[in-house]
Amino acid sequence: MTHDDPGKKRIFSNYIIDRDFQLKFLLNYSLLIVFGLLLTVGFLYWLNYTKFDKGVVFRLRNDPVKVYQKGFEDQNGVEKEKFVEREIFLPDYDHRLDMFSIQVNGILLLSGLFLGMTAIFTVIYSHKMAGPVYNIKNHLRKLANGDEPVKKIKIRKGDEFQELADLLNQVIEKRINNHKS
Repeated sequence: MTHDDPGKKRIFSNYIIDRDFQLKFLLNYSLLIVFGLLLTVGFLYWLNYTKFDKGVVFRLRNDPVKVYQKGFEDQNGVEKEKFVEREIFLPDYDHRLDMFSIQVNGILLLSGLFLGMTAIFTVIYSHKMAGPVYNIKNHLRKLANGDEPVKKIKIRKGDEFQELADLLNQVIEKRINNHKS
């Protein structure tokens, strides 16, 4: 919920509190995913081209091709050249499928989906960290400027850094509020 209107729905941009922190957090996860993708694709490329004779898989054409096989026939002691018609099914070179092409499309699709899910997870999870950090920074800034009054740091249930906020609240209570009394 936004601070202005409690009935307003959250939009994704509301999860970006500390832009630099959250984008750096997202970048680290994303680089990890991209590195894993490149490593996987590179390994499959190497595997298919070294272990599986380039991993070539061909489909046979549906239509037979007529070929004429040259042969020789003995007629009255004279060897005579002869052509015999045969039908053969050739590989369909126009639609060549190789194991690498088949595998890489699936890997790219799944890695893209995984990257998208990681990005969403990272922004939502980092929101649970960035919110408290942002709140603590604002309280410390007010404290450093001498703004009155110094209030307790409140962090939403389920957010990270609960212990840090509790510790800072103890410092505020014991060191600052007691000295002003």
